[in-house]
Amino acid sequence: MIMDDGAGRPVEADDMRLGKLEFWAMNNPLRRWVQRHIEFKVFKDQLNRCFIDLDGKVILDAGCGSGYSTELIVKEFNPSHVVAFDYMPEQVNLARKRNLKVDFSVGDLTKIDSPDKTFDAVFVFGVLHHIPQWRKALSEISRVLKPDGVLLVEEPRERFDWKDFESGIKNAGMDILDVTKFFLTYFHAYLCRNT
Repeated sequence: MIMDDGAGRPVEADDMRLGKLEFWAMNNPLRRWVQRHIEFKVFKDQLNRCFIDLDGKVILDAGCGSGYSTELIVKEFNPSHVVAFDYMPEQVNLARKRNLKVDFSVGDLTKIDSPDKTFDAVFVFGVLHHIPQWRKALSEISRVLKPDGVLLVEEPRERFDWKDFESGIKNAGMDILDVTKFFLTYFHAYLCRNT
């Protein structure tokens, strides 16, 4: 299936799937360690700096992979409800084996299967660079966030430059509250508020 990347360039839908090597890289103990001790810590620090409490909130883990990030969210924030999805059924099957009280499903960040203004927070751990239509995904995130809801997104500098990415966030209707750079500024984590 041919899609448009949002800038008029054609892309294949399968570009959003992980290859075998990347699937392995996303599902190993080192990746989990990095996610817990670096990426998730960065998000918690951003929330603390901006005095945002997610305890008891409704949270979406978009692109949840094997569900490890979802497990961290459940344990850290004690949310009232969590929805998590991934584009790859193989990942969702792994996530469901965690036996969390979470609504796991196969889904697409460019067409989120949730009503408008559903979530207090959306987490995206390094997923948007896999999505050719990442601008559309940001608009979908804004649509499903409540007013003043927050997006926590971490990305490597792969598909876009940071000015372009930040422009995409703002064009989707969100304000950037905090930016944290790590791993020699190759990765950026953003805390954004929906307007």
